[in-house]
Amino acid sequence: MLKLIFEYVVIVIMTEYLSDVEKFTLAYLWYEYGGAIYFSRGGEEPELFLAKNILDDLIGEKRPHFYDKVLGKLSNAFKKLTEYWMIELSGYEVKLTSYGQQVVGSISKEEYQKLKEKVKQGKV
Repeated sequence: MLKLIFEYVVIVIMTEYLSDVEKFTLAYLWYEYGGAIYFSRGGEEPELFLAKNILDDLIGEKRPHFYDKVLGKLSNAFKKLTEYWMIELSGYEVKLTSYGQQVVGSISKEEYQKLKEKVKQGKV
């Protein structure tokens, strides 16, 4: 019982420690793709390729003034989440780890929608 309480507290603390972009990235993978995406990236780094695709999905082909800023933050989010073992990025797949699934479980669908709007508007 004590172990479960400790794990829950660690997950809640970690969720609070994550930036909005990092929370969005986890929730995007979970709510939009069930936790995993297969992709073909060409010559780009996978983090950059995934960040571009997410932004294109959210804002289309237009390039608002905040595009480069948000692109950099999304790319860095993939790197940080990989370092924290919340996602696994290998070859042509990105997926939530079991730890990442536990953390994203504390991000509600409503919170995800709010984060999504912030990213769309460049307010992250």
